[in-house]
Amino acid sequence: MSAPRRVFGFVEWTLRPDRDDDAPPVTYAFRCLALREDDSECGERSQASADPCVPQEWAFGHLRENPEHTSYAEVIERPWVMWRGGPA
Repeated sequence: MSAPRRVFGFVEWTLRPDRDDDAPPVTYAFRCLALREDDSECGERSQASADPCVPQEWAFGHLRENPEHTSYAEVIERPWVMWRGGPA
């Protein structure tokens, strides 16, 4: 008795930024990297916004409240999508 014959179909996939009309927006946020007295990271974070200026305003407000917190990371979320192509 022979094993059943198997046929494999290979497909190319492409990963690209999702720029379709129904794609989620690119969002921006800032996270405070300053260290506290116990060496833990502050970690406070702005709200995500499609307008990159909004989180920057948060960073200035956070600095006013915490003059020693001068280090930040920008967090950008950009949607990506996989596209199935033809046979490889």
